[in-house]
Amino acid sequence: MDVLTTCDLCKVYKGQYAVKHVSMHIEKGDIYGFVGENGAGKTTLIRLVTGLAAPTSGSYAICGVSNDSPALYEVRRHTGAIVEAATMSRSMTALENMKLQSYITGVSRTDEELIALIRRVGLNYDEIAKRKVGKFSLGMRQRLGIAMVLVSGADFIILDEPMNGLDPQGFIEVRETILKLHSEGVTFLISSHILSELEKICTKIGVISHGVLLEEIRMEDLHRNARRRIIIDAENAEAAAAALQADGSFPEIAMENGRVAVYGDADLNRVMWVLTSQGIRIRSVNTLEETIEDHYIRLLGRGNIA
Repeated sequence: MDVLTTCDLCKVYKGQYAVKHVSMHIEKGDIYGFVGENGAGKTTLIRLVTGLAAPTSGSYAICGVSNDSPALYEVRRHTGAIVEAATMSRSMTALENMKLQSYITGVSRTDEELIALIRRVGLNYDEIAKRKVGKFSLGMRQRLGIAMVLVSGADFIILDEPMNGLDPQGFIEVRETILKLHSEGVTFLISSHILSELEKICTKIGVISHGVLLEEIRMEDLHRNARRRIIIDAENAEAAAAALQADGSFPEIAMENGRVAVYGDADLNRVMWVLTSQGIRIRSVNTLEETIEDHYIRLLGRGNIA
């Protein structure tokens, strides 16, 4: 079942596309990583599907309910979103913020239920009960923000750059909270440019650049198709690359930061024999597999942006 689909979704500002014909698919149970550079269109798309902005053209559906259906209002009650930053009062305690959220959403919750939600996101309520939110770390506020969107019973949560500004401990805390809630049946759409963190939690990624969705791929497929490469640091990299090209055994050879990269399931012994037989001195050889960051950079380099 698709939790969110968009069909040719567009948003134009001052004659320029911020989002251009985007068709994306998020299934129930996904942690969908929405990847793109600053200004790529991530936040604009999130604002569209959360109802904070209206599409110029195209459509979207949440849990099968179209954006032009009156029934969407009820569906949104089970969708939580933190766009750009969680909204909370720093002069209030966590429980007071949760009570205010309960009042705003019109969802009646007892103190015990709200405290249970605070604990559900990994916050130690006994330690923070009397502490003002302004004294929380950024990671703690991010987790409290997630608890606040759970007040309405959200099982689809949208997070816009939740890792921004976090220290390493904050990364761990927010990541563990997302994974815990995911194990309990919550579906996530998470936009971020911190690819190393997304790689640790996502089941699927969508890559957007200049408003265009370049690719959607499941993480297992990305890892299955990950491009293995041998990286050679040679004294004369150009000569090493030329020798390997001339051998004809290696379909793809490129330069990466002054080193030779041999892609695919190349025979390392053959690589070494070719280079040593040509008298090329080698400083080091490493075998690497493609990361989400490598894939992202390579995808942007294809020139697919319309």
